[in-house]
Amino acid sequence: MGIEIKHIDNEAVWEGFIAGSQIPTSFFQSWKWGLFEKSLNKTVHFLGFYQEEELLGIGLAIEVAARRGNFLHFRNGPLLKWDQSFSLNKILDLIEVFARDLNMDFVRVSPLVLVNGQAHLFLKRKGYVPSQLHDVDAEITWMLDLTLSEETILENMRKNTRYAISRAKRDGIQIGVSSDADSIDEFWPIYQDTVRRQNWKAYSKEYIRSEFEVFSAENSANMFIAKLNGKPIAGSIFIYYQDQAYYHHSGSLTEYRKYPAPYLIQWESILEAKRRGLKTYNFFGIARDGNPKHPWAGLTFFKKGFGGYEQRWLHAHDKPLKPKYWATFLFELIERRRRGY
Repeated sequence: MGIEIKHIDNEAVWEGFIAGSQIPTSFFQSWKWGLFEKSLNKTVHFLGFYQEEELLGIGLAIEVAARRGNFLHFRNGPLLKWDQSFSLNKILDLIEVFARDLNMDFVRVSPLVLVNGQAHLFLKRKGYVPSQLHDVDAEITWMLDLTLSEETILENMRKNTRYAISRAKRDGIQIGVSSDADSIDEFWPIYQDTVRRQNWKAYSKEYIRSEFEVFSAENSANMFIAKLNGKPIAGSIFIYYQDQAYYHHSGSLTEYRKYPAPYLIQWESILEAKRRGLKTYNFFGIARDGNPKHPWAGLTFFKKGFGGYEQRWLHAHDKPLKPKYWATFLFELIERRRRGY
């Protein structure tokens, strides 16, 4: 029997494969993320790649409709065994046929494969090209080993980071933790202020609320809000998936930036992740090679202050299916350079 694509409609099968395969992934390939995307009226495909009854791999694929081109997006996926060339070759062929049947202009994949592996060469042979999209999916991440003791984690921090945590406590900053979606109302003004200050591309309040509701419903997300004299001045949303805690959304009020509230939020979140028995704290994306002009330069300095190590994943790759793809390629190239990535 050959390999074939089947739609998976059972969460236990999906999450069971992820837990058992030990293939690196993130919550962007989780069942919950698919439900969240569905709540945004996106067309979502939970795809399984089967050889007879054996599940070889999976891929959460989202249909993305854009003026510059429609594409099938496997964000941090698909989850495949990239050292098994025969099955990999067949599965990528099946994905291409599946996307063509949907009349897509291209396929975009960004599996969590180590950058020093052979996956990029295999993708090149299959006609994939490096995406010109800037690094929105944290291909260079900053990670912290949560199996270390609290004392060791503190010792490994930058001296100024330890001081900032202590100072926040002395300043009387209090950290509240909630899994209630109504906490988004406290976070939203903080987020808006930060978006304006940093010139970020903002998510809508409905987007963040829906995302938080899906994950917090099963104790997989928390909101941390820092308050000074009862006033919310900083906040962060954390996602918990598999054995990792993810630093996801954050912000601080410009008026109160002299207070090191974000440092205390991170420390309290690290302690919460340890209480949950998680193994890794994922600070998410950092700037490439410490580039001081990168839009994330300040955020990178902040994250690295907590100690940890860098993890580099394969850059996103695209499989062009129609000539229209090259308009997307050019648009994203110009946009990436304009924004300094």
